[in-house]
Amino acid sequence: MPLTLLVPDLLPPAGAPSAMRGLRLPALEKWLARAEASREPGGDSAWMLRQWGLGEDAPVAALTLAADGGPREGAWLRADPVHQRPDRHALVLYDASVLDLARDEVEAALAGLNGFFAVDGLEFVAPAADRWYVRVPPQELPRTTPLEKAVGRNPFGMLPEGDGRLRWPSIFSEAQMLLASLPFNAAREAEGRPALNALWFWGGGVFPASLARPFSSVAAADPLARALALASGCAVQALPAGLAQLPSRESANCLAVADGLRSPLRRGELDAWADAARALDRDWFSHLGDALAAFGRIRLVLPGDRDTAVFDLSPGARWRLLRRARPLSSHA
Repeated sequence: MPLTLLVPDLLPPAGAPSAMRGLRLPALEKWLARAEASREPGGDSAWMLRQWGLGEDAPVAALTLAADGGPREGAWLRADPVHQRPDRHALVLYDASVLDLARDEVEAALAGLNGFFAVDGLEFVAPAADRWYVRVPPQELPRTTPLEKAVGRNPFGMLPEGDGRLRWPSIFSEAQMLLASLPFNAAREAEGRPALNALWFWGGGVFPASLARPFSSVAAADPLARALALASGCAVQALPAGLAQLPSRESANCLAVADGLRSPLRRGELDAWADAARALDRDWFSHLGDALAAFGRIRLVLPGDRDTAVFDLSPGARWRLLRRARPLSSHA
């Protein structure tokens, strides 16, 4: 495919409020009606990993740490900062997008974690405020659940489990207690801001010796997409403001990841999510006709709550004028 456009968090999830289900994007809906549609298993991260020949047990931590400028040696887990909040009768997990951690808060948390867990051979680093890592002793990597599968759900039942010396459910609980004792969390709660009250361990493994190279270039800010591209030798470029700024000559066989909907959705800011979706319709989807003429073929990939919808646009799609557009929510 000359151009693949991946747009996470656009299809309304199951149980979405009426404001999300009622969103109409005329330009996109027109082209979805003209495309050949199929479904593939998994969400956006699973779909991306599969393009590079990887499964859900992929060493995401090692890949993204290398892209963040960290070492390629050793066994690593993501240890991402998260917020847990009671909701009715259970806890619900929120990712780092609701925390907006300052660097001094990150450094204070790292100092506490490294001081406490050094005896277990764990070493925590945080090259980005929302991407933390822990180096794990050999043979101690646990079985984990990807963060995107845990967000919005009760985390218990999805905690890490291992077969070695380390007791990962206990490490999870000990990290909770340590974080709860940090002075900056008390200040956050006094100000009505969410506390950093847990770490989510996932994506463990070592940096792969080789990877498939499914695309010539990747245009994205998404950390996983950029990490996969760098590890496999794909050219990496910034995501432009709109589809018209993605030149076909330099971007042949390109994956573009438009992930601007993720943060407002995870924060529960539905008006901001809808505004960002309408901006995509204006800046990206309204130019699909011209892009189809330039690229020859376009694949639209829209991950949903249960699986991923894939829409293939061939040159003949330009002439399927009689196909009626359906609301975006009907494709979820």
